Amino acid sequence: MQGAKHCRLVANGTDALEISLRCLGVGKNDLVGIPGITFYATAEAVINIGATPILIDVDPTTGLICVNSLTNILKLHPLKAVIPVHIYGLPAPMEKIEPICLDNNVAIVEDGAQASGTFTHTGPVGSGQNSLTTFSFYPTKNLSAMGDAGAILTQSDEMAEKIKVLRNHGRGANDVIGRNSRCDHFQAAILHLKLQEIATQNQFRKDIASQYFKYLNNSHIKLLDQKFLKTSSWHLFPVRLSDSKACQKLKKWLDSNEIGNSPFFYDKAMGQMPALKNCPGESKFSEQFAGTILSLPINPYLTKEQVQFVAETINSFEL
Repeated sequence: MQGAKHCRLVANGTDALEISLRCLGVGKNDLVGIPGITFYATAEAVINIGATPILIDVDPTTGLICVNSLTNILKLHPLKAVIPVHIYGLPAPMEKIEPICLDNNVAIVEDGAQASGTFTHTGPVGSGQNSLTTFSFYPTKNLSAMGDAGAILTQSDEMAEKIKVLRNHGRGANDVIGRNSRCDHFQAAILHLKLQEIATQNQFRKDIASQYFKYLNNSHIKLLDQKFLKTSSWHLFPVRLSDSKACQKLKKWLDSNEIGNSPFFYDKAMGQMPALKNCPGESKFSEQFAGTILSLPINPYLTKEQVQFVAETINSFEL
């Protein structure tokens, strides 16, 4: 499905990030670039291996990692790796990130926790030649297990073998300290079955996204560029408001009409979290973006009538 030569299952998506960084030789006191908008696990994985997160700012219209900010950061900080995040299922601009990182000898770990079925310039996320790609199969994901599970995709035979060793206590190699990060057989069996349906369910999600683009019409609500209809897995359907107060007002309006919604943990930028407040880097647009997003219902079982009801309710929203 994702176009990779190797897929190594691990216990969860955070372990996938940590193991990937270790495979690339990232460790104590190394610098790793992360976007200012992401789930905390992206930063957590860097910190857990003794490395230091460096904040890279985001595109203020999407929340995706900003290429100009990456270029600026590389002038100031000798990054050993960078973790672009395909947030909401939207593809990070890998066609621009890859050459920059290659020119600067910076390793890439793509965080595809929300991107099962997302496409970049090379094809499905995970099909690129120059990175390791991590996935989470937490029960809320497009491709989900019945509990925690994760995976690392790579085109490299060498990296695949390193992952295999590290996820299983270092067994199979001398003087390697690994961890217990095996995916149990039950979760693997569930994922094997769900793989048969994921393309169909992702298409349902895209159809729902298309309906939202068609029906949503409120000047207070900013939608993503429709170009993402072709490339996103639509794990979430985010809408953006002018500020956090407007976002909270919309949330109350949706709650009062019994419409599910979620900020999905991006009410604060990474640099605004207590454990990361002293991290170097750039965070201006990340902090402006944080708290301005709500995600609308987009599970593949929604009916057209339900989508229209959501749109009509939002269209009647007033600040």
